[in-house]
Amino acid sequence: MPEQLQPKDSVKHLPWQKLDISLSVCISEPSAVCDAVRNIVLTRFSGQDSDFAIIETMFEDIERMYQGTFPGYYACDTEYHDMRHILDVTLAATRLYDGYEKVHAGTNKALGIERILQGITAALFHDIGYIRHRNDSKHKHGAEYTKTHVTRGTRFLTTYLPTLGKEAWVAKMQQLLHFTGYEKLVTMKDPVDHTLGCLLGTADLIAQMSDHVYLERCRDFLYLEFKIGKIAPPTGNSDQLYESSLALLGQTPDFIRMTIENRLDKLFGSVYRYAADHFGGENLYMNGIEKNCSFLESLLEEQNTHLLKRETR
Repeated sequence: MPEQLQPKDSVKHLPWQKLDISLSVCISEPSAVCDAVRNIVLTRFSGQDSDFAIIETMFEDIERMYQGTFPGYYACDTEYHDMRHILDVTLAATRLYDGYEKVHAGTNKALGIERILQGITAALFHDIGYIRHRNDSKHKHGAEYTKTHVTRGTRFLTTYLPTLGKEAWVAKMQQLLHFTGYEKLVTMKDPVDHTLGCLLGTADLIAQMSDHVYLERCRDFLYLEFKIGKIAPPTGNSDQLYESSLALLGQTPDFIRMTIENRLDKLFGSVYRYAADHFGGENLYMNGIEKNCSFLESLLEEQNTHLLKRETR
């Protein structure tokens, strides 16, 4: 547990591994994250309760999707890209949008309420493509869609958003979701929309890499998804898969450093800095990433990865 933080009184009864990076929100409960997101948005945009109502509906539908009660879909079976991950990313994205808006409010760079709602929508559904349709007779596990899940997610939103009266958002979502994946690079015509995508893509990365149990989740869950999805390490032969979960952990520090340099800094323009504006000074996400990376490096150097025994549930 981060030394400088203690769980807030409202969540002290919960295991700390269920909490977000600030130890204030349970990222295993859609209602808790929805409440936190609502508070952030409506504090920034007071009086916009009716606009936020659509997001509340989406949180309800996301819970049904991941639990397998949404018509036509199986429950989520990817244990790394699960509902916890979705909720954590959505909270991180909302915080980034808020920090950005705090800095740019009243200028032509401001996002505005509608863009922020679109960004929250994209965060909630960015991994929906992992979930299998009940008519799917070809694939047996959602991880088989790893290489195409973003495109599948955009197809889902093409049919889902019109049911909420948001058909006008579809075209933007078809681009925004790709900021969270590796299927193709996207450049939005509107620079503010492009910034929204960079904030979204950044949230997807910093939320998972700063997770209190990121290392255990990589070893126990992500490795299995990569094995099923036939995902090779980012360096080396594209046909050479990870030999073991330990091999994945061994490459994780380099992955973290490379991701910060190539994606967070170069591709997304270091917009992770806006987390510090939201929190009022400290960037809890980047601090968490550094702690995870340094801790893993020390474990690998001392061959003590067996000490990774934190509960992931």
